[in-house]
Amino acid sequence: MHVKALNALLAEPRHAFEQLPRESSSQALCFIIDRTRQPEAMSRLYRVGKPMNSQGLFIGTDFAEIAADGPLWLTAPWGSRLAVEAAALCAENFAGIALTTDDPVKALAHARWLLRANDGSGGQSLLSYHKPSLWAALAYSAGETAHQLFGPWQHVYTPASTHFGARNGNWLSWRPVSELKWLGDVSAFNLPEDAPKIQERLGWVYWVDEQYAAFGEPTDEELPNIATNLDVLVAHNIYEGRHLLKLADIANGPLLETQPQAMAILQSREESFIKVEQLKQLATSAA
Repeated sequence: MHVKALNALLAEPRHAFEQLPRESSSQALCFIIDRTRQPEAMSRLYRVGKPMNSQGLFIGTDFAEIAADGPLWLTAPWGSRLAVEAAALCAENFAGIALTTDDPVKALAHARWLLRANDGSGGQSLLSYHKPSLWAALAYSAGETAHQLFGPWQHVYTPASTHFGARNGNWLSWRPVSELKWLGDVSAFNLPEDAPKIQERLGWVYWVDEQYAAFGEPTDEELPNIATNLDVLVAHNIYEGRHLLKLADIANGPLLETQPQAMAILQSREESFIKVEQLKQLATSAA
């Protein structure tokens, strides 16, 4: 399913932010901005010079002890300079999402409820659903639980990859596919079984997009093989970004699983940095 999800993500219709579909202009527009990816978010929003309705998303939740560094919840009028700046903050570093609602109070309560999800292990985890790749994974895998995922949110908008997929807009629009009616938040959200695997695959779309030049400016058609090769590298303990970037040319090449010499290196007990150098030497000798 994760392969289908990657192709589906690339095929999603794109929109300019001001042209995103919505029920009406009277709906509230809300943003969730990741301040770890946009540490200057507050100062940039204050420089707009307009009254601002914002607060930390973690306030009043089990994650309140990290509220100072947690995501920012912001409401802004459609078409306002504040909304334009908030949308830019979300899109620049894939640092957040936007949503519409008829009830901003319920929408914020739902945003806080959704932070804590049953992860299938018998415990609960922080659900960073404001990451575009994770939101897409949740939307693709939620099925009949989509009404619980969206709650009182009519639309969710996420930044699209810059270099992959259609080039006619920077935003994707999501709506619940379930016909079930949301009746309010009860017990914790159940993470769909397929969501983590799908998010791993879609996460590569955004990461490779950010490192586009390092991977040789790949095409949409090359992206699935790159994601598969990156999965293989991570599975063999090469997971640090600096190490993966050293192997970008190799990742954007034939599938590693079809190369016995490369797999012998990966399956060895060497430290990851040694495997990286050995793979680079192998590629150089084969060139």
